[in-house]
Amino acid sequence: MPKILLIEDDTGIITPLSLYIEQSGYSIIVCQNGNDALTLFSKEKPNLVILDINLPGKNGIEICEEIRATSEAPIIILSARESEDDKVMLLGLGADDYVSKPFSPRELMARIATILNRIENRKKIKTNKILTLGNITIDTKNFTVEVAGDPIKLTKTEFAILEYFAKNTNNVIKRESLMKDIIGYDNYVYDRTIDTHVKNLRKKIGESFEIETIRGIWYRINIL
Repeated sequence: MPKILLIEDDTGIITPLSLYIEQSGYSIIVCQNGNDALTLFSKEKPNLVILDINLPGKNGIEICEEIRATSEAPIIILSARESEDDKVMLLGLGADDYVSKPFSPRELMARIATILNRIENRKKIKTNKILTLGNITIDTKNFTVEVAGDPIKLTKTEFAILEYFAKNTNNVIKRESLMKDIIGYDNYVYDRTIDTHVKNLRKKIGESFEIETIRGIWYRINIL
């Protein structure tokens, strides 16, 4: 049974969300203080972390950064903070998703299931496959990326997006298709998570190729 660590101090969220998570077939561990979060994470080794930003003690930004320094466990940020800068920073630090409060428990569980399924599918890859995109080399078995021979570090979601782009260089990529195939959902109209991941990816790949965006509806990859 997958184990989820919920790092949240609001009992009004903890109680109903914990029940919803258990009813969805996961075990739940709750931490209400940022200072205890990393110790509990190391002890329990959860399959996924749901992390609030504003916590007593150490804040969620620090916790996200410290978890990602030692682990690839997926992290979903759960926060009332709507700043685009916060989202860009946290997704850039390696968070897999960002869910704004108030939120739908059903939507959150769909995102959890998608992330865990994606990780499980990745584990089933047995053969080494190298993809190229301009001067970028993508190793889909070892999950490494090099730009002109120099390694760059991508988050799991950024890697998945880059791989998707490499496989669809001759196609117009609809935003909804990218959300569905990478993030796992396509019917949350106001969600901008995928756009933030693409924005962070642009910064990391530099001028290796162009990710053309048309009216926020679709992407097209142009090799420079």
